[in-house]
Amino acid sequence: MQMSARVIAGIISLCVALTGLFLANMFLTMMIGEINRKRQDGNLVSYFGFTFPKMLRIFAEYHRSYPEGNLRIYALTAFALAVVGLVSVAVCLRVIG
Repeated sequence: MQMSARVIAGIISLCVALTGLFLANMFLTMMIGEINRKRQDGNLVSYFGFTFPKMLRIFAEYHRSYPEGNLRIYALTAFALAVVGLVSVAVCLRVIG
């Protein structure tokens, strides 16, 4: 079975996108751990149920608590990598472009 260059590029792009999503989720979980370290026991951020407003709150609170912390930048970079990978998958599947 011979695969075209477009299929190979699509598979590689999908792997890049999944890696970016995994890393972004890992960095977000690490940020929650850092936030919870500074909070009281009854007022912790849950690790489950990611919604967009909750993610914005986590990013804002992490930046407020750790102004020099790099996890926020790493998470955004990983998310951007995932978006680039997903767009290139869409190009390889001829959904766009």
